[in-house]
Amino acid sequence: MNVKIIDREPTCWVGFHLTGPWHETAPEGFGRLSKWVERNNMQGEWMAIYHGNPNKTPAYELGIETVLSVADGFQLEDSVASLRLGTLEGGQYALSSVKVVDGNFAKPWLALFQEWLPASGWRIDERPCFEHYRNDGSSTGIWDIDLYLPVIR
Repeated sequence: MNVKIIDREPTCWVGFHLTGPWHETAPEGFGRLSKWVERNNMQGEWMAIYHGNPNKTPAYELGIETVLSVADGFQLEDSVASLRLGTLEGGQYALSSVKVVDGNFAKPWLALFQEWLPASGWRIDERPCFEHYRNDGSSTGIWDIDLYLPVIR
């Protein structure tokens, strides 16, 4: 697994917060976000920000924000219920660029947590983990994704 440590600046975003099993809430949230983005002709980084540890948190309590990065100072002019603005914290992250071809989005995360992290000398920070989708693999089933794990020494 190829992992590098990077410093990432804070990122402003607009999107939707959902609670429940990630395999259900991620598609729902991105469906909502896609409609909003199309209506408003927006561009930015497509990301999923994860809240909770699936090994400790019941699936129905897991949180996710399906978001699009926006410029600092972006103002919401849309009146879509539950659309929100937020900021992804900056700092040090372990970055792993992966390709998902089998629909198993959890597999590279498990490798990052179970294989890379224990031998890395780094610890998980309290900030949320997130993914940046570098392409839309919904039609091909092939996704290029950057995984970001917040770390501290």
